Amino acid sequence: MPDFPNTNFPKLFEWLKFFEKNFSLRKDTILVGHSLGAPFILRLLERLPEGQKIGACFLVSGFERPLGFPETENFVDKPFDWEKIRQSCEKFVVIHSDNDPYVPLAIGKDLAKSLNVKLIIEHAAGHINAPGGFLSYPRLLNMILKI
Repeated sequence: MPDFPNTNFPKLFEWLKFFEKNFSLRKDTILVGHSLGAPFILRLLERLPEGQKIGACFLVSGFERPLGFPETENFVDKPFDWEKIRQSCEKFVVIHSDNDPYVPLAIGKDLAKSLNVKLIIEHAAGHINAPGGFLSYPRLLNMILKI
């Protein structure tokens, strides 16, 4: 997992520049985004050239609108081009917890609806991170390996 720049005060343009300098997206690419990684991936997909697709995106505890944290607002301060995003990826999986302390379940439901996929709900998993008991995530790994 790469260390993106300025993680305490992330800037979308810095993250996009870093990604484009260090990585490329192909038809077999699988992206996994947790929390702020989800809107970042959505912004990457918006920028793909017409007709280019990646294989899959797994969005965990993600969001697509402001949450009240000023540091993350620049990732979601304009509407997403959902049609372009859906056309840029073969498969989307959206996973959310029913007790996420940062991203309410309703926002996870809205993200899944915007992508036209069924939401996978983890029960009492918090933000699906280490404090929520997720030092590893075998269920997610198994979903990725099935692709």
